[in-house]
Amino acid sequence: MRRTRFGRGPSIAVAVMSALALVAGCGGSSVEDSAADSQPTVQDAVVPGVQAGADSVGAVDTTAGVPAAGSAADAAAPADSTAAAAGAAAGSSGNASKDKKAGGTAKTPGQAAGTGLAAERMAASAAIFGGNAPCKPATLSEVNIGNVSTLSGVLGELFSPAASALQVFVSSQNACGGLNGHKIKFFLDDDQGDPTTAASKVQEMISGKKILAFVGNIQVLTVDAIVPVIKRSGIPVIGSDMTSNTWFTNPLMFPQGSPLQSVGYGFNLATRDYFKKKVIGTIYCLEVPRACEQYNLATKELAPSMGVEFRKEIQASLTAPSYIQECLAHKNAGVEVLGLLIDAASQHRIARSCIQVDYYPNVVTTPISVGNDKQFLQGKPWLGNAYIAMNVFPWVGDTTPAQKYFQAMVKKYSPGMTSGGSASYGWTAGALLVAASAGFSQTNPTTQQLLDTLWTFKGQKFTSLGGLSGPRSFGKDTNPRVPYCLFGMITNDQNTGWKLVDDKATCTDQLSASDPQRKS
Repeated sequence: MRRTRFGRGPSIAVAVMSALALVAGCGGSSVEDSAADSQPTVQDAVVPGVQAGADSVGAVDTTAGVPAAGSAADAAAPADSTAAAAGAAAGSSGNASKDKKAGGTAKTPGQAAGTGLAAERMAASAAIFGGNAPCKPATLSEVNIGNVSTLSGVLGELFSPAASALQVFVSSQNACGGLNGHKIKFFLDDDQGDPTTAASKVQEMISGKKILAFVGNIQVLTVDAIVPVIKRSGIPVIGSDMTSNTWFTNPLMFPQGSPLQSVGYGFNLATRDYFKKKVIGTIYCLEVPRACEQYNLATKELAPSMGVEFRKEIQASLTAPSYIQECLAHKNAGVEVLGLLIDAASQHRIARSCIQVDYYPNVVTTPISVGNDKQFLQGKPWLGNAYIAMNVFPWVGDTTPAQKYFQAMVKKYSPGMTSGGSASYGWTAGALLVAASAGFSQTNPTTQQLLDTLWTFKGQKFTSLGGLSGPRSFGKDTNPRVPYCLFGMITNDQNTGWKLVDDKATCTDQLSASDPQRKS
């Protein structure tokens, strides 16, 4: 595999994020103030393989300032005793049932500052973020953490790498600090793509397994069904598939990457700056209406401001045996770049159909569509040179300390694991959980302590999780605020591997009109 660092233009600071950086709490905490100087600057994105033009700026290096990791075997331990003490102070009040409610007990500014500083210290030292403190096995009490995802049916294989990545996360993290010293006890279940099953499985984990949080749920078809259960219980979902506005409009859901609209931004950016084309169209799935329609809408909304013409959109079924009519319609419309908002298996049938009508557009697609790269990399040149806009780190990235650690842990705990975009989602969700656990007390870790720590995230550098993602802001009773920060991947010409991997995030302050963040 050949990896090339992408060309970048000069780095120009842009004064943005007044809405995003001040997000969840006007005024902020002392932690926010102390970290302001290190907060990543949001910039206009640069497309992989393209030198920035006069109106472009360089990438945000979200790993800047994080200590370089040593070997994987030497990577970091849990937060130091200062962080643990801060966590103990954070969680000393209230009983367990009260702590599990979203409202909880308000923290004083001093308590919030201590919790936030603990998370910042952990992000600077723990192995999963690229830190170089020596590893120590988790020795404190077990913490029950759950995951309910769609792991069977038509989409199950596509999403299965998320479960594999989370299992690697649990094994490796328990060997290297756990959750602020606590050992993770992980429960995994399959909602079978059925909303009713999803709601019951989530409730069962909360009441039966007594989990403190969910991590990395992949529930493209079922997320709306679990919202009432999450609200009623006060148990958060930390990390998800991020393919619906639902994940970004509930205060108890904490996304580990940029919203789905960022992928639409990436589609247009690739059209204009990588492929040097002007006309884009889409084929988007019928069976996952919320996700596919929102991806499609964002691409359409952002196109005019980016100098791209959105000319054609067709909704199609995942189970269609042929897509000849869709290919012909886009060909006749003069679509030069085709956005495929549909699963990998369907993309191969689209490739076959378009070849039959002599239609060869450039292709852009989503991280979740390439959730399982063995499904996607099938040696079909029609899908060669395809661009994937990643809203978390690329799963084959291995140049930053945090990414090197991910690769080392996969090799150690699950060699030969099938990876893909879903795996990146699962691992980054785990990293967010580790950062949130900085407020855990030594003797009585609670859900409220997780929430209190997450609410100190105000776009500081450490909220980029060692460069696995972009910065984020959370707050009590407020929706998450996350700028569009993208990584990129481009397949080789034969669709058998990856020829370009951009493993450092570039960000923009632009928002799609349908992005719920515009309404906040």
